[in-house]
Amino acid sequence: MSIEFTQKQLEIMAAAVKLFAENGFETTSVRDIAKAADVNVAMISYYFGSKEKLLEALFMKHITTIRTKLEAIVFASDVAPEDKIGHIIDTYIDTIAANRNFHLLMVREQGIMKNPVMYESVRSMKLQNNTLLKSAIKAGANAGIFRKNVDMPMLSITVFGTINHAFNTRRFLCEQYRVAQDNEEEFFKLIIPRLKTHLKAIVKSYLLVKESDK
Repeated sequence: MSIEFTQKQLEIMAAAVKLFAENGFETTSVRDIAKAADVNVAMISYYFGSKEKLLEALFMKHITTIRTKLEAIVFASDVAPEDKIGHIIDTYIDTIAANRNFHLLMVREQGIMKNPVMYESVRSMKLQNNTLLKSAIKAGANAGIFRKNVDMPMLSITVFGTINHAFNTRRFLCEQYRVAQDNEEEFFKLIIPRLKTHLKAIVKSYLLVKESDK
C-alpha cells in the first residue's frame, strides 16, 4: 500500500530523522524538530499528532519504500533467479546509501529499543526483507537453479547483516582501503562496489546447485 505525504510533511520528516540520528529520539524535542524544519510546533501536531507518531511515519515511509522496490524485483517475471539476488543486494545497499540518516537512527537506537514503536517497526522490516529474499530463493530452487536446503535465517544475516555492518564500520573500512573517512564520494565509488561484488559472489556460490548436489 502506497502512502502519500505532502511536501511539508516530507520536510518535517527529513529534519526529524536527521536530529534523531544525531541526538537520539528521546533527547530530541518537538520544538527542536520545528526549529530545524522552520515550522511551528502546532504544524507538527497537526500533521503527525506527536513525536511518536512522527517516528511511526518515518518508519512507515522507509519500510514501504524498500518493500516496494524489493517486491518489484522478486515478482518480476522477466528476471532470472540469480539476477534477482544480485538486484536485491544492489537495491538494499543503494537504499541505505540514499537514506543515511534513517540508517544511523536505527543503528543509534537499536541497542536500546525502549520505544515499542521502533522495535515493532524494525522487526516488521526485517521479517518483510527475509520473506522477500526467501521468495526469490524458493523460485530459484523450484527452477532447479538454487539448492533446496537453504538455511534462510543465516543467509538473511549474511546478506543484510553484512551490508549493515559495512555501513556501521565505515571508518574502519575507509582505513583499510586508504580512503579519507569524510570523503563520501570515494567511499561510494571505491568501497561500495567491492561490497556488492563480494556479497553477490558469496551468496551465489552458496545458492547455486553444484554437480555434487545432483
